[in-house]
Amino acid sequence: MNFLFLLKNPNMRRLVSANLLSGIGDWFNSVAVLSLLLQITGEALAVGFTLALRTLPHLLFGPLGGYLADRFSRKSVMIVCDLARGLIALCFLLVASDADVWLVYAGTFLLVAFSSLYNPSRLAILPDIVDKSGLASANALDQSVLGIVMAIGSLVGGFFVALWGSEVAFWFNSLSFFVSAFLLQRLTVATTTDGTTAPAKQRQVQSQARDSASYKKAWQQIRATPVVLVILLLTALWPIGGGLINVLISVYAYQVFAAGQWGIGLLYGAIGVGFIAGGIVAQQFQRHTRAIASASFAFEGFFVLLTSVSPSIFVTAACYACSTVAGGMGNASLNTLLMKYVKPDYLGRVFALEATLSNVLLGLSMLAGGWILTFADPRIVGFAAGAFVTTCSICLGLLIWRAARTAEMAETADDQPAPSRSM
Repeated sequence: MNFLFLLKNPNMRRLVSANLLSGIGDWFNSVAVLSLLLQITGEALAVGFTLALRTLPHLLFGPLGGYLADRFSRKSVMIVCDLARGLIALCFLLVASDADVWLVYAGTFLLVAFSSLYNPSRLAILPDIVDKSGLASANALDQSVLGIVMAIGSLVGGFFVALWGSEVAFWFNSLSFFVSAFLLQRLTVATTTDGTTAPAKQRQVQSQARDSASYKKAWQQIRATPVVLVILLLTALWPIGGGLINVLISVYAYQVFAAGQWGIGLLYGAIGVGFIAGGIVAQQFQRHTRAIASASFAFEGFFVLLTSVSPSIFVTAACYACSTVAGGMGNASLNTLLMKYVKPDYLGRVFALEATLSNVLLGLSMLAGGWILTFADPRIVGFAAGAFVTTCSICLGLLIWRAARTAEMAETADDQPAPSRSM
């Protein structure tokens, strides 16, 4: 199933359009906020504090987002979060001086908080609107959308703010959330007689007895499904190297290659293009989900390792693009495996746990990376980060392969008809 065929599904078109529009608005907002802070305060510390605030809400609100996704209508959760983000985005228009900087911090925190509530439903709703045969393509398309958002946001966001100013970017971001909510409202998911979606109604009934221990039950299901457990372990280990990799993007551009702002734009643009290509390639290999999930992150780490010996920023950009082609393929494949082996009424919480682990550890790794790079050579740090990601991905990739193969064999055995008994 290719992207064009998948997009013939009106629900998928609306979901993709909503995510694309709000994602680009988010990037424009980020560029505008950081520019505004530097103009008002002139201090890099304010920028660092704002970036740190983009990590904390995932720890506090990510698990709640998973609970909401499994307890209520995922469509309704997404719409409420979009409307809230549309209103919050307007608060940045009130920032005019140092005395108003607290609004930037508060607005940033709240935007990320509602994004943390939104994302588990965004991922978990896919099986509600796409049949099983289309899930691999849907996850591949999600990765391509992520790349489009990153490429447009990083390459166009700066020019947008430079030409029209921060205020226009803030208005655009707010409007993007309201339009996204309108598109999501038009999603047509099967409903019950009381107006709730059928999947949500089923989850409400099933969750009545476990409300007080919902994540305990989810963890029991994760432990009972080895392939899911290994995927979450990879999610927990990859960000340890991934955070260093993120910090190195700016360091390579500024310190190693002296390319400044255009260098940062080039590297982030390459990463965005890599995600786009990764999604496109992933949907061509959807019959090999297990193999892609097992091998892709090792290739991602290897290409990151190559950045440590790159002779120019253009070769570095090519390495980052190749690494995210592999990473995009891997992310799509892992999400497909999760949707395949996690029961629907636990899917939101599993995605929430994955996102919480990834974002919190990524934030801690970035903080550690910033400190390490005050005294360590960037190329040595890049080599270490790439080697760590590659080694972990090879070891855990083999475990994912074995666990998924075992699960597939068990499914095949269950599907076999019982032998007849002759008299």
